[in-house]
Amino acid sequence: MAGSGGQVSGLAAQQCAQERAIIGKKAFRKKYGAKKAMKSCVKRIRPQVAAALPVANDDCQAELAAIGIDDFIFDYGEDETSTLADAISECVVEDVAGILTPDTGDDTLDDGTDDVTV
Repeated sequence: MAGSGGQVSGLAAQQCAQERAIIGKKAFRKKYGAKKAMKSCVKRIRPQVAAALPVANDDCQAELAAIGIDDFIFDYGEDETSTLADAISECVVEDVAGILTPDTGDDTLDDGTDDVTV
């Protein structure tokens, strides 16, 4: 993937910004350092993003092949003017985020329904 260095850095910066928004500035600075915390985070996460990017690209291409161009653009496009390239880009961003921070969903919450004995 020649030329993907800018894409990797951009995706890493997005991941760091998302993490900072979730954990807060104070915790983010504590984790990555008081000075240049964002730069430190990007540097640390860049290898993970680089590893996730080819997987995300493959996943998005497979989904595109499975559902077709129109449905793919509908699912990932921002509006009716979105192009296939826009939709693929958004798909990759979402997939990389999913790979790096998998959603545990409600599986981590115990609602007690599986503890019922008869």
